[in-house]
Amino acid sequence: MSNSFLQCIANVCGLELATLIKDYKFSVFGGNTVVVEGHKGIADYSTETVSFVIHKSLLCIRGAGLHIKCLEKGFAVVVGEIHSVEVSNEK
Repeated sequence: MSNSFLQCIANVCGLELATLIKDYKFSVFGGNTVVVEGHKGIADYSTETVSFVIHKSLLCIRGAGLHIKCLEKGFAVVVGEIHSVEVSNEK
């Protein structure tokens, strides 16, 4: 599929192109907020680590004082002192 077709579909669905292509997207804002789109559930949760299942991988947010501010189907907002965000193939 061409990117212009996918961009059109993303626009109709109200998604960003990256979310449509990869099945997930994360954004870090100001070192204290991570927005996750397209997750399949929580794999781990503590004040130091929050991990989400994304496709066949894990999205791991590491930091201090972490907590989930918003959690909906496929969407989450994690706040706290963000040290790192990584995608691993371990599930």
